[in-house]
Amino acid sequence: MKSTESYKSKSAMSGGFKALAGSTLGLFVFFFPVPGEEATKIPLVIMIDGAKSWLGGNVNYLTLGIILLLCATWIAAQFVNNKRIRAYHKKDGVFSGVAFLLAAIFAFLLTFGIGPEWLLNDDVGGLSLYLGGSVLLTVTIAGLFVILLIEFGFLEFVGTLLEPLMRPVFRLPGKSAVDAVASFVAAPAVGIFVTNKLYESGQYTQREAASIATSFSICSLGFFALLASIGGIMDYLPHMILSSFIINFFLAAIMIRIPPLCNKLDIYYEGRMQTYEDMESNDKAHILSRACKAAAERASKTEKRDIYLGVWEAVTFAQKIVAFILSIATLSLLLATYTPVFDYLGLVVQPLIELMQLPNAAAIAPTVLVAIAEIALPVIIIAGEDVAPMAVFFVCTLSTVQIIFFTESANAMLESSIPLSITNLVLIFLIRTAIAIPLVAFVTHLIF
Repeated sequence: MKSTESYKSKSAMSGGFKALAGSTLGLFVFFFPVPGEEATKIPLVIMIDGAKSWLGGNVNYLTLGIILLLCATWIAAQFVNNKRIRAYHKKDGVFSGVAFLLAAIFAFLLTFGIGPEWLLNDDVGGLSLYLGGSVLLTVTIAGLFVILLIEFGFLEFVGTLLEPLMRPVFRLPGKSAVDAVASFVAAPAVGIFVTNKLYESGQYTQREAASIATSFSICSLGFFALLASIGGIMDYLPHMILSSFIINFFLAAIMIRIPPLCNKLDIYYEGRMQTYEDMESNDKAHILSRACKAAAERASKTEKRDIYLGVWEAVTFAQKIVAFILSIATLSLLLATYTPVFDYLGLVVQPLIELMQLPNAAAIAPTVLVAIAEIALPVIIIAGEDVAPMAVFFVCTLSTVQIIFFTESANAMLESSIPLSITNLVLIFLIRTAIAIPLVAFVTHLIF
């Protein structure tokens, strides 16, 4: 008996040390400002800048090679009965395949300077290729260090600390805080996956599951770095992350209390109505004690295999996202440069942007509504223009709090068992956007 208790005590101490060391290092990389010769930067930015400087022009060839390899494996997955290759492209349908092939064509033409002038234009193809290389390095390096926050208990620690806020402020059970942080440090699809599993297992009602999925499926830390990199505002990455986190929770408190979310039923997956007893918490331990225990337990279960898997996921995610960015960026920049499509979209919201006294209102107004298609599209549109950092910060932060975008989060919601329709999602996107614009503008003015 004593030996068992001694083993548990040692395991808890070991887990606690791992959680403290891993999470502290992760927080240092993403948030701690380091003074330099030219400017103060966070360690993540220093490493990304160092990688860009070391690779130089070779990053274009690296980007091309990675995209060509991606196309080769996708084509092989369609014809070759190889379990690993097919598993790698399990989620990649025809749309993804077309995007991969298009990215390969664009990357080849741009790398070797072949093609029409309208494509090779520095504001179109040149910018697109630069974004591709920047995205590749940013997502890979950021993805590697996000592992420190995912695998060493930071998610569980913060999620547990947020529990007391969830029921009174958001009308949600405490465990939903973990779903929110799961999206924040991993990906929106991860948070939606967790929410759907808990809904199907009878731990969330229809209203709770729909509210959590549409309010807390925040883009990942790695994607924050991606957006900041595309916009050229990496020095403001910590400000963007913290601003988005706070605004998202403020928006959640509002959205959960108004239609269409408040109209969802408090019925569990199996059809049972929620009771008062279902909403009571049985764990009476001190919140900080429970948070530390949860972090220690999570860290104690982390093995080398989890780290290796995290590295693999970071690299493969970077490979696919680079292809999407290169194809989407090139097409978007062609539309933005040679057609008035985005200008027409901007006419709807430009008066509101001007009312917020933000710089470059005419340039950033067209980006506000296109985020429903892809979260990176707004910043891609303005990346080649002479736009003030303050305006770029507003665009990037706004896109992270709009939540609904059909290249990932919206599709994941529609594929889940959670009762959400396309009409629900579009309406939620528009309402969130209308409320978020003045909130993001206010924070932007505070920072700049």
